[in-house]
Amino acid sequence: MNKTAKWKNEYNEYTLGLALLDLMPVLLFLLSGLIMYSMYESSILLAGVLASFTGGFCKAVWKLIIVTGKKDCSGLTRAFRILMPSGFALMILSVPAGGGAAFAGLWRSLTMMPAALLFAAGFALMCLMGYLGSHMDSSAGSNWTEEVVNTLAQLAVLAGVIVVYFGTYYHADSQAIDALRGVNGVNVSEITQEDEGVNGWYFDGQGTDSALVFYPGAKVEAAAYAPLMETLSLKGIDCYLCDMPLNFALLGRDAAGTIRPEKPNNYERWYIGGHSLGGVAAAMAANDAEETGDVDAWDGLVLLASYPTEELSTPVLSIYGTDDKVLNTGKYKKTKAAGLWPADFTEVVIKGGNHAQFGNYGEQKGDGSPSITAAEQQKETADAISEWAGAHFIQGEEP
Repeated sequence: MNKTAKWKNEYNEYTLGLALLDLMPVLLFLLSGLIMYSMYESSILLAGVLASFTGGFCKAVWKLIIVTGKKDCSGLTRAFRILMPSGFALMILSVPAGGGAAFAGLWRSLTMMPAALLFAAGFALMCLMGYLGSHMDSSAGSNWTEEVVNTLAQLAVLAGVIVVYFGTYYHADSQAIDALRGVNGVNVSEITQEDEGVNGWYFDGQGTDSALVFYPGAKVEAAAYAPLMETLSLKGIDCYLCDMPLNFALLGRDAAGTIRPEKPNNYERWYIGGHSLGGVAAAMAANDAEETGDVDAWDGLVLLASYPTEELSTPVLSIYGTDDKVLNTGKYKKTKAAGLWPADFTEVVIKGGNHAQFGNYGEQKGDGSPSITAAEQQKETADAISEWAGAHFIQGEEP
């Protein structure tokens, strides 16, 4: 039997379904790699992920060509054999290249439960796939078995990476925890609407006519904003601080709509706001109320180092610091140029403030170095919010 006849006989049973299944673990691997890169931002890691993905993609394309074109593009399989191990080597090298912090971060990720169990399952399944690959032939049936095992392995790894991604977040410092105890003239109580999926804290100060529902930034423990909520409550605006699912406000954007119907103290004015991605979610909630013609539309939206993604008519107060290196200033300016901000728009820039100091959770990766303290930034923020609300809504004047 010549080479061509042997090849056609060997791969004759390959189907489109098998070729598409071969593509599935490749895409799952890419998604896991990109999430890891978003956490560690290593260029070597990214290069390794892309090299391995390209190698796997070449092999998947090779199978598609076999199925649809009945041709053997052997160059694609050679690329797979070169790129795949090279990519894994780069991914391994990215750890020592990152120094001690990279080792510590990797160890925390690998030992975080239940991610550790998922990674162990993924590793075991990949070892099984390797064993099957060396002990089985290249028939369609063998390939189906190998690719099912490979897909399960990549699903386990992806699940573990997602657990690590959401399980790694900025924690509230001791000052923030102290602020939850209800000192300095502010009564703090827990929001316990578990049936509605809303949890958090209610800061009840001396005011009786205004309340703010606040969404925390992404991957930041909600309690970190307790000092800011306390400061604002002392200025006459009671606050509801929402504890979001997986510390991700987009997963709980409707939390404000659950809190507000309770209307304790019969507040006359309701504001909604948030920090960073929490501000984006708050803007979405405000926009939802506008579009539905809700009688409980918000009296104002407070955005801290944030911007809307949809056109708004709700009055907006935007606050950010001059040393904020996390806020995407390019997108911030584009939202203005695109007319997403309402006509009733007020902007306050805090000199020396940065991104993280709206809360008490320490330094944030990629942020600028502030020239004022967190307490000073939060006081200026609370002053700006209370002055804006007072001038705009209480006295009936334009801010």
